[in-house]
Amino acid sequence: MATTSSTPRPRRAPSSAPKSDKFANAGAAVGGFVGAVGGSFTPPINLTVNTGGKSAAPAAGSRTSHFLLGEPQFNSTEDVRDYCNQVRALMLQCAIELAMGAKILEARLGQAQTLPDDSPVQARLRAMKIGRKLKKAADSATAAAKNSVAAYAAFQREYADLMRPRPQRAATTTPFRY
Repeated sequence: MATTSSTPRPRRAPSSAPKSDKFANAGAAVGGFVGAVGGSFTPPINLTVNTGGKSAAPAAGSRTSHFLLGEPQFNSTEDVRDYCNQVRALMLQCAIELAMGAKILEARLGQAQTLPDDSPVQARLRAMKIGRKLKKAADSATAAAKNSVAAYAAFQREYADLMRPRPQRAATTTPFRY
């Protein structure tokens, strides 16, 4: 027979629930809200909660980095090149996802129930107008990728003298004379 202590166990506050439970039904709630507002249109929403211990790129020491690409450290030419390449890769991936999302959203909105006085052509035009905003975001992400490459090119051009080793002059062997 197990013995129990007379002191009650402290209860957890509702706000200190584990992360996996905190957002468990957020996707369904958002999808239901959008479905209620938008009539027959309910977008598929995937919500991923990272409950793993480590962040993508922890900074030195016990502090974690708040940067998506990690704490920028520009101590050498390679650091600048690596950071610009990471920005380029991330922005290209974002541009692809945004462009795909724009097409999918435009197609889903084009299939949504039309307003009472609308023709199917007007419904598709409204869908294109909304999809155009995500396409502009994709174009901006592509421009950010291009500008990160241009930043490294400008760094090479402006600091080329510092990056290459300078030739050492031979010491003058002629002594000073009066």
